[in-house]
Amino acid sequence: MIDERFASKPSSIVMAVPPLLSDPQVLEALGMTLYAVGASFAIGTAGGMLVGVILGLQPMLRTAYFPIVMMLLGTPKSLFLPVIMLFFGLGVESAIVFGSILTFVHVTVNVVAGVDLVEPKHLMVAKAYRASRWKRFRHVILPGASPGLFTAIWHGLRNGFTGVVIAQLFTATAGIGYLVRVYSNNFQTDRALTLILMVSLVLILVGTGWNHVEKRLTSWRPDATQ
Repeated sequence: MIDERFASKPSSIVMAVPPLLSDPQVLEALGMTLYAVGASFAIGTAGGMLVGVILGLQPMLRTAYFPIVMMLLGTPKSLFLPVIMLFFGLGVESAIVFGSILTFVHVTVNVVAGVDLVEPKHLMVAKAYRASRWKRFRHVILPGASPGLFTAIWHGLRNGFTGVVIAQLFTATAGIGYLVRVYSNNFQTDRALTLILMVSLVLILVGTGWNHVEKRLTSWRPDATQ
C-alpha cells in the first residue's frame, strides 16, 4: 500500500542496522554529532545556569530581562539558522552555536522556575542565623531549587541534541543529521529511518536514566515520592 521508496518496511529497517553500525562514515558522523552535542550542552548549560540564578535572585533584573528569554523560548529557533550559517559557515560550528542557543534558553527558564521553589521562610531563618550569602546559596537555595536544576539539565541536553541534529539537517556537511538528509535525498529510506529510530532510542534511554538519577539525588525532598 505504501511505496517503499518513501517508507521502508520494518524488516528492511532491522536489516539495515548491522551495516550502519559497521559503516565508518556513520561512526564518524556519530562522533561528530556527540562532540557537537557535548560542546553545545556545556556552553548553553553554563550560560543558562548563570543567567537563570541571577535572574531568579535579582527581581529587578528578572523584570527587565526575563521577558526577553521568554520571547526567545516562544520563537521558532530555526529562524536563526540562516544568520548563524552566515557567521559560522557550514561546519560543525553552526551546529554547536544553534544547539547552545536552544540549551541556553531552556536551561535559563527552568533554573528561574527552580529558584522560585525556594521557601522564603527558609531564607529568613538562614539570615536570622547570620549565614553568609555563599552559605545561603549552598545550603538553602541550591537544595530548594534542585528539582528545577535537574529539569534544566535534562531539557538542556535534550534541546541541545535537537538543535545540533536540526542544524546538521540543513547546514552541516557531516553528522547524523547530514546523513539522514543524504539518505533521504537518495531514497535510502531504510537507512534514514534506521538512523532516526536509533537516535530516538538513545534519547529515550538517556531520559530514563536521568529520571532515575534525579529521583535518587532528590529522594530527601518530602514531595519526591509523590
